[in-house]
Amino acid sequence: MSSQLLASKIIIVEEEPRVRTIAGVQTAITGFLGITQRGPLGVATVVNSVDEYDAIFGGYTADGDVRQAVDGFFQNGGSTAYIVRTAHYTDVTDPTTTTTAKATVSLLTGAVAAFGGSVTGTNIAPFNFEPGDTLIVDTDAIAPTTTTFLATAAARETTNSEATPFALADLDVLTVKIDGGAVQSITFPTAAFVAIATATAEEVAAVINAALSGASASATSGGTKVTITSDKRGTGSSVEVTGGTANAAGKLNFSIAVISGTGNVANIDAVTVAEIKTAVELAVAGVTVSNVGGAVKILRNTTGAGATVQVTAASTVDVILGIDNAIHIGSTGASIATLRLDGKTPGTYAHVLKGKILAATSGNAAEFNLQVLKNGLIVETFTNLSMDDSLTNYVETVVNNATTGSNLVTAVDLDAGTGAASTDRPVNVTSAFLAGGNDGLTSLGDADFTGASGTLGKTGIRAFDLIQDLSLLALPGRATSAVHNAMITYCEVTRDMSVFAILDPPAAQSATGIITYFESTAAVLGLSEFAAAYWPRIKVLNPAKSIFGNEDQIVAPPSGHIAGVYARTDGKKPGGIFEFPAGVDNGVLFGCLGFETDEVLEEEKRDLVYPKRINPLTTIPGSPRYIDGSRTLKGGGNFPSVAERRGAIFIEQSVKTGLQFARHKKNTEELRATVSRTVEAFLLVQMKNGAFRTNDPATAFFVDFGEGLNPASVQFAGKLVGRIGIATAKPAEYIVTRFSQDTRALEEELAA
Repeated sequence: MSSQLLASKIIIVEEEPRVRTIAGVQTAITGFLGITQRGPLGVATVVNSVDEYDAIFGGYTADGDVRQAVDGFFQNGGSTAYIVRTAHYTDVTDPTTTTTAKATVSLLTGAVAAFGGSVTGTNIAPFNFEPGDTLIVDTDAIAPTTTTFLATAAARETTNSEATPFALADLDVLTVKIDGGAVQSITFPTAAFVAIATATAEEVAAVINAALSGASASATSGGTKVTITSDKRGTGSSVEVTGGTANAAGKLNFSIAVISGTGNVANIDAVTVAEIKTAVELAVAGVTVSNVGGAVKILRNTTGAGATVQVTAASTVDVILGIDNAIHIGSTGASIATLRLDGKTPGTYAHVLKGKILAATSGNAAEFNLQVLKNGLIVETFTNLSMDDSLTNYVETVVNNATTGSNLVTAVDLDAGTGAASTDRPVNVTSAFLAGGNDGLTSLGDADFTGASGTLGKTGIRAFDLIQDLSLLALPGRATSAVHNAMITYCEVTRDMSVFAILDPPAAQSATGIITYFESTAAVLGLSEFAAAYWPRIKVLNPAKSIFGNEDQIVAPPSGHIAGVYARTDGKKPGGIFEFPAGVDNGVLFGCLGFETDEVLEEEKRDLVYPKRINPLTTIPGSPRYIDGSRTLKGGGNFPSVAERRGAIFIEQSVKTGLQFARHKKNTEELRATVSRTVEAFLLVQMKNGAFRTNDPATAFFVDFGEGLNPASVQFAGKLVGRIGIATAKPAEYIVTRFSQDTRALEEELAA
């Protein structure tokens, strides 16, 4: 309540709704798994049109049927599909064991001046070393040479040959200079000592430490002398005692000469490139060290392929400098590989691709244009690219961009190391065809389709695991016993009864042959309500005679077309999911030009297959080709037809999503009443949409979340239990008409 009840007023209080809205889930999100021309491997990728499919997975291939299935899906009314490409894996639990490979081609630089191997660090000076740190450089792969960085701090010690105590007096002064800085005065007050006339080394050091800025002072371990030591380590450090009353004989008696640090760097904590150059060039023959924008570059002075330089991993400053441990090779000046083009995804599709390098339209000699040619035709162009990875037009950045880059290739900078982006640039040329691609189809087996979910990733069907709204599953072109059983298990068990499988028939099956297959070979008849079998395969227009030969028609699996029919029926009207996707109205197969076998046109053949719960695809004179059946594989369950089972899935998954609000709420009578009213409201809407056998709520459905199902023991177990019953409509599979002679006139005459 936002206001206190003080003066008389009207208070507005908003309460939680007593009935929540349940939104219906998607019903025709279809997953297709199989062989594609190209595309990501083992990753469920959404496409919403044939054009999107082609952009990602390429076109038709003689090795697989997914493209034809996608044609049929969208042609018949489908709108959203997820595609998973598969190939052979030596271990299906490990996606990295795919036998696919990307095609590739390398582009060369022009001829350049000969150069030696060089390595350049990525970090900028100054560098924080420690005394004794090393840089070990191996030239020409002969013998590593070590450069050691040395540094000691300047230190001045008392010269009084007599042991402490020191005979100081109150307010004695000692003056010092640290690292050539200003004179600093250190005063020794009586209060800082137990007895100032017999001051100890420790007491003197404590006063110096407290007074000095930028230096440290400490007593020696013997406790008889005082040492003043610079914080700076290296030749840039110095300590000078300039005088003062405390420096008299019999007192501290420091020498007044300047004493400096030692080593080969001025300050080991801030080493410069110039100091590294001096030290390395002194230790390592035949190299030149230079400053490249604050980073260290080590260049072999000789040229040619044998002129190599390597900083070995035994070095202690290689990481500090940002220098790798690779062997860097020189060149005689001939052209060298600088840019590699790989197929964007594995496969032989890229064997028809070439890369073409042209002068940049910007006119900048260090830049270039890249064209991708497919069968000699320009299909992609990228302008004004650079080999400089610090620029926004860097070739890898532009070509490999996830949204605006190439659909066909990726670019790999080979780090030619010629010394400049202008000479690293590939020479203007049309490359050879990309080569070495592999589609990974050798030894392809059922296991590559059924897949697995392992610690290293997912393959096959299991790649759909992350698609939460998946509702249909098809594997066009892989109609085998193992695959069909795996599809059913995936839909009913793995996906917890939320997905429905469309089973393609194997090729070249007669009526008796298809019965044998589904009944005995695959042994799936009567197995599950979460799949439907169809027969036969269908004929479609030959979409690519260069791939499939000169025939006008080819044979294709029907699952894509059937999934499209499901989607079209679902979307025809509210409650379309409850309509049976079969018959001359709802079951028309657009794009189907015929059937693999004409046996399905014979009623006696359909009389054989339909009782076995195999749905025939057929036609009758004057009608289009259509689905002539809507049975699931199992006739003895709750929802034995396609519309009933898919409708039940829709209701179950919608309720499951819609009741999320109740989780972790207090399990009270009020909550259970809200849940019950919410489900009832949803089912009333579905009833009006034609989901059930009647339009009377009393006979169409029931909802019970009452006390009888939720006694104290159930509530203490953290459960809220409900029962929902739905009276689904049955298909009119047989239309029975009784004919007889009309004898009404005769009967009237006899009666008269």
